[in-house]
Amino acid sequence: MTNKILIMSALTAMLLFSGCDNGAEDRMTTQQMLDEGDMDGVIEALEDKTVKTDDDNLKLASAYMDKSNFNLVDLISIISDTQDDSTTSDDSFASFLVGISEDKTDESLADLQKATYYYSAILSTDSKTSKARATSTDSELNSIELFLGLASLTRTAVALDYLGDVSKLQENGVDGDLLASGCAMRKVYSDDIQGCASVEYTGSLDIDGYSYEKMDVIIANGDGITYHYLANDKKDEMILTDYKTHYDNTLYPMPVKDETLTISNELIDSLNDSFKYIIDSAPDDLKDDVTQYRDEIDTNRDTVISVTEFTDYIGKEMAKN
Repeated sequence: MTNKILIMSALTAMLLFSGCDNGAEDRMTTQQMLDEGDMDGVIEALEDKTVKTDDDNLKLASAYMDKSNFNLVDLISIISDTQDDSTTSDDSFASFLVGISEDKTDESLADLQKATYYYSAILSTDSKTSKARATSTDSELNSIELFLGLASLTRTAVALDYLGDVSKLQENGVDGDLLASGCAMRKVYSDDIQGCASVEYTGSLDIDGYSYEKMDVIIANGDGITYHYLANDKKDEMILTDYKTHYDNTLYPMPVKDETLTISNELIDSLNDSFKYIIDSAPDDLKDDVTQYRDEIDTNRDTVISVTEFTDYIGKEMAKN
């Protein structure tokens, strides 16, 4: 039922925002590109426009979602499947994370960032091109909020996959990279490294004109391996890094992008945004599923996920194995 509702929401949104300007021929051309799966053609036709309509933004968001290897209907199916795959009443979100990790590509995160940007542009209160907003109903705008929420939730899952082997959340064994990443996150954002053997700043590192602070992490009850991470030069943001990439033949990983791609943006803020938008706008069954995701992590019951709550959840899930 939810899949049918989502498809109808997408069609309604397309029809609503397609009336926002007078370029009927251009709209038909880009819509045909979408229908035929020519996502690069849509992006090439629309991305460089100086002033974008809501229809442009929606098509660009849709194109980037498809390029990320996650379309909206498939995401609903993954969420629904997590309730079946969950082995206990408190690990359905872990099932979602594992499901997303199996389908991500090297470009998924960048494409999802673009998708969330263009969905957000439609909802922006200062958008000068949102002519349809004045006559749209709450349910029509809720469709865009739902799409944004789903894209943000997937963006969180894809970002987490850079930090370690997400499959270990539901398989035998413990992934040291994920546990060490949690220690580094706690050091930067809360200075609480309970459960970690050691987290130390070890000096500065310049990469492509940006200055970073190196962190060395040793996990408690581990194998003595030192794991390496980067913080910004103020030590108040942890940088999202690709732990498989080395710099100058050292074991320090490279930033996935630059200093703007942080753990707080890509994991925590994106996760909280996703819960807010989906729970506010989704059909009841999807809303219930995603509320369960939030409640599994939100031990403080304040509806806002903190870094400590997130890392505790990851550690708890691996401790079950």
